[in-house]
Amino acid sequence: MPPVLRTIDVFVGLALVMLLVSMIITVITQIVTNFLNSRGKYLLRGVADILEQLDPGITREIAEEIAGAALTNPLVSSANGKLGNVIHREELSKLLLDLGAGDGPTKLGEKARTALQTALGNNGICQPGTPEEIQQQIRKKVADVRASALQLEREHPDLTNAARARMALLEQASSQFLAKINLWFDQTMDRVSERFTAHTRYVTFFAGLAVALGLQLDTAALVSRLSSDDSLRQSLVSMATQGSTSAVSLNALDKQNLKDLVTNNVIGIPQSWSDWRDRWTRDNFVMKALGILLTTFLMSLGAPFWYNALQNTIRLRSLLASKDDEQREKRQVSGATSIEEGGQA
Repeated sequence: MPPVLRTIDVFVGLALVMLLVSMIITVITQIVTNFLNSRGKYLLRGVADILEQLDPGITREIAEEIAGAALTNPLVSSANGKLGNVIHREELSKLLLDLGAGDGPTKLGEKARTALQTALGNNGICQPGTPEEIQQQIRKKVADVRASALQLEREHPDLTNAARARMALLEQASSQFLAKINLWFDQTMDRVSERFTAHTRYVTFFAGLAVALGLQLDTAALVSRLSSDDSLRQSLVSMATQGSTSAVSLNALDKQNLKDLVTNNVIGIPQSWSDWRDRWTRDNFVMKALGILLTTFLMSLGAPFWYNALQNTIRLRSLLASKDDEQREKRQVSGATSIEEGGQA
């Protein structure tokens, strides 16, 4: 086998191992972030940031209470009443109006409700007055928005529900309140996504570190073994090419392939604490630790990265293998021709 193909096969084997283990890391990351409700918490922070821009009377504590009430509304919340992971701009505007009017299944404390009603009044939703008068004005505004949306549905049934809600709010609740929500919403949600992505990367890194330490998956040792063990290398290449030709894509690289890696001792699962400890003593501690750190970094790139890298490398390998076969055939034909010419001579 040409050295170039051997090198590519080593990378195919490494990419396959990283892909399969990264899929495990992805599952762990999803479990952790779902358990912590991380996306909902970052969304609450973002909504609270927007609410603080409405009025100086909305402190951080009050903003988080209002945001929590909006995100735990049954129409927005996740399973088991957890904070919702997604909220649209029009949904937020309508929920804030409902909370100010005292309607809906979620209620605010007196201090938060008063602060929200004052903010709505100061931003053009209603006229100043007693708390009861302000509440009635907000309820009327909400009713007007609903009536306008219903009218739009009759007149323009082709419009989406989001478009009707947007037009109804602009028609019936056009105010500084709506202007501030619309002005800050998109940028704030972008920052929410950035913060959640950064948080997920941290979780992925530490989950990868835990798995790499638990399995003592040393990238340097793996590459060395793939370079010297022809049968293992060919086995992993065959496994990778079978998965790449399947229509199931990532799902084609399933539990059976993980079992094969365990069977071939590519992934060694310690049988006990003493077994895990003895593996450290058998190898150079510093080099093994560096190899595990490298493994953690490579797995933190994510399963999609390794899947794409594996597919691209397999295509490159196929192309180079075809060219190598063509060159071999040409050499054979050329050699046979030379022999015939020599015999005739």
